[in-house]
Amino acid sequence: MKWLTSASIDELGNTLIKDYMKKQANNNFKVDIEGFVTEYLKLPILYHSIAEKDLSKLGFISDGKTPLTIYNNGKKLTKIYPKGTIVIEKYLCSKNETGRRRFTIAHEAAHYIVDKSLVTASFHREFDCERAYTADELKSVFNIDETNVDRLAGSLLMPSFMVRSYMNKSKKPNGITVYDDGFIRPEDTYFLQKMAADMGASLTALQIRIRQLGLYIKKPMSEYISELGLGKDGT
Repeated sequence: MKWLTSASIDELGNTLIKDYMKKQANNNFKVDIEGFVTEYLKLPILYHSIAEKDLSKLGFISDGKTPLTIYNNGKKLTKIYPKGTIVIEKYLCSKNETGRRRFTIAHEAAHYIVDKSLVTASFHREFDCERAYTADELKSVFNIDETNVDRLAGSLLMPSFMVRSYMNKSKKPNGITVYDDGFIRPEDTYFLQKMAADMGASLTALQIRIRQLGLYIKKPMSEYISELGLGKDGT
């Protein structure tokens, strides 16, 4: 994946989702990521309580060789799944974990797309800032391939054509204004929260995606202060 540019990754995600959506009567802005994986990529998705020592492992795609430990009837069971099988942590099925579940599925799908010629067993994990990682674990968490896979996952879940269409429909074709190092107007924060919910993504994932697509308009904080009418002489 190192040879693909960010633009190429986005175009790949766009093309795949558009091709999948040809057969969908989808007039909203939420990609059916489960359908994309099971119907388009023809990969099974299973939901189990993962019992690996690393609790940050939320998803897994099998290479047909690497074992995975899960809980089965309260007991640990280690098994090897058929190649291409995706296993998702069961607790992500709860309603308040929708965004993380969908992104985890997209992440494992992205691994399959990247490594289609030779699927390599891979976990999707979340970084825990309070945990002491080994050097090998840090390399795995932060390596460039994982970064690119995350970008492709974002483009599958929130393809650029869909993000831009949503912004255009909401009369924000140029994006969202960000003042200085990250201040966003309260009304724009509410807009982003609604957009994330409509797209079935977490707010954090959406904000990363918007940044990737260059849809944040940077302005100095002084402009916002002026908008509020503060700091002016004679007031």
